[in-house]
Amino acid sequence: MTMRERGTENLIVAESLGKWYGEVIGLNNFNLEIKPGITGIVGPNGSGKSTLFKLVLGLIRPNAGEITVFGKKPWRNSELHSLIGFCPDYESLPADSTGREYMSLIGHLHAMSGAVLSKRIDELSELVGMTDALDRKTGGYSKGMKQRMKIAGAMVHDPKLLILDEPLSGTDPLVRKDLIDLTKRMNKEHGHSIIVSSHVLFEIERMTHDVALIYKGRAVASGDISEIRDLIDKHPHNIIIEGEGMVALAKALLDEEYTVSVAFNEGKDSITIQVSRPDDFFGGLPTLMDVTGSSVKSMYSLDDNLEAIFKYLVGR
Repeated sequence: MTMRERGTENLIVAESLGKWYGEVIGLNNFNLEIKPGITGIVGPNGSGKSTLFKLVLGLIRPNAGEITVFGKKPWRNSELHSLIGFCPDYESLPADSTGREYMSLIGHLHAMSGAVLSKRIDELSELVGMTDALDRKTGGYSKGMKQRMKIAGAMVHDPKLLILDEPLSGTDPLVRKDLIDLTKRMNKEHGHSIIVSSHVLFEIERMTHDVALIYKGRAVASGDISEIRDLIDKHPHNIIIEGEGMVALAKALLDEEYTVSVAFNEGKDSITIQVSRPDDFFGGLPTLMDVTGSSVKSMYSLDDNLEAIFKYLVGR
């Protein structure tokens, strides 16, 4: 099957794609196919996610290989602009304008006006939960409100494909949950295909099972999240637990097959555990806590930024 034929079945097809800026490599021999639905793009900062989005949007031209969006090359293809909505990871709202004025500006750029545009603005403000703040200056919005308004702006022209670049970054847990629910609703109830990026895998897991991992300009793994989880779980994870009864918990953990090592940090109320099967560890921890009488005040993974995991996947 040719690339053009695959492009008719997928939203995006990248084949041997390369983009560099002088001596800095953005993407290198990058291969990826993205189908309709919700797709998560996961990678640390500087992995190439933003370069990929710029190529999809036709903002830059590839140095090597090819990319198609809806079966067409995006470079100098203005027709594709009406099919794609983009929510950037940087601050893009004019602080002196109201939310309504911002959305009107976006609508005018897409040749929308009058009652049609007004109705669309009202619909979207309700969808993203910004009706009450629509006529307030965006400079007074919270981080979560700004993210909602940016998403609404990206949807004004009712695009088939919506690209959300790090939409959860810098938001609190409650806002993150709302934005995750909104993303799923935009796909399921409103029919938008969505590409959403993050550097935190578990956030993407809450939105979709289709994931691509990008590291240093390459797609190192892609497919169903369960398959990628199997790859990741072969890499030992380092987890820190802080709380009471850590001595007893450490002894119990050493008897588990998934435990590679246990070490105490400063004092006896904090331990670092290296495990080979994170899912088994997290699943069995409540039972171990009950048996040992220990209590956990905080727990976090040293590999949350995925840097160690990506290095492992590249070198496997």
